[in-house]
Amino acid sequence: MASYAECGVIPLREIASALNPSPVGRRFVAILRFFADESYDSDPQSKTGMSFYDADRKHSVYVPRTYVVGGFISDETIWENVERQWRAENERAGVKHYHATEVNAYAGEFKDWDGDQSIQYSKNLVGILKGQGRRLHAVTCALWASDYYRLISAEGRRKFGPPYIGCFKTCVAMIAQAMDVGGFQPEDKFAVILHRSDFEKEAVELFYKMKDSVEWPYHNRLATCAPGSCDDFTPLEAADLIAYETFRIVNDGATGDGVRKALASMFDANGFMGYGIDGERLERLKEPMESAVCIDNGFVPIFRQFQVP
Repeated sequence: MASYAECGVIPLREIASALNPSPVGRRFVAILRFFADESYDSDPQSKTGMSFYDADRKHSVYVPRTYVVGGFISDETIWENVERQWRAENERAGVKHYHATEVNAYAGEFKDWDGDQSIQYSKNLVGILKGQGRRLHAVTCALWASDYYRLISAEGRRKFGPPYIGCFKTCVAMIAQAMDVGGFQPEDKFAVILHRSDFEKEAVELFYKMKDSVEWPYHNRLATCAPGSCDDFTPLEAADLIAYETFRIVNDGATGDGVRKALASMFDANGFMGYGIDGERLERLKEPMESAVCIDNGFVPIFRQFQVP
């Protein structure tokens, strides 16, 4: 259930050392939690997207230009800190939940806000995340979906999956492999809580197939996977923030100075792992993806290069 890809990432060493600061004494198995959300351009009128004919559904389907799945991973102590402070900030701002698109579009709970309110609210939330330091890691995968449907055959897409599934399992694969090189004990694992979506059932099923796939060398790192909402899990709001900010970089073509201040300010504070599957990388993945012998959605990236700071 595994095949080829390459990526440069920062392993989760800071989290591992915090969980096991000393080899002396009793140690409990660590279960990290990864909260994940999605972001993509969903406007069918957008010039950046495209349409294709889905033979299974018998109609034309809008394909976003770019698709992102992203979130944060950490241990229980850090998530308790984030949840307590995040809820307090929502209460101060007089809103129930953070929603990235609504904050930026002044919609929903934020329809009567002005720019100063939005900036201060976002700044305060980012400050909560930055305050956790390298024990809070962002993990994101971006797929240039329009390139994916243009370059990869139907057979290859069957093996990698729809854009959400491809991005989701790439995040899972990055975390699992990073734990192996990042100082974690062999028994340490991570659980996934993903924001509810049209693909939640498919994603959960895939997670457990990856967990049961003994031929995939990192299957032992996977614990549990379940969908949820912001009503149930406040950290999903943080996942919404990082998924949206990553999408803005990818979809707007912003690099360097084009990165929005909210995200740029986190680079020196938090850990980051990211993988972008653009047209150039898809060209390299085309042959191994299309020739792989695997089940539906079974092509899983193996990351050959980990860069340790």
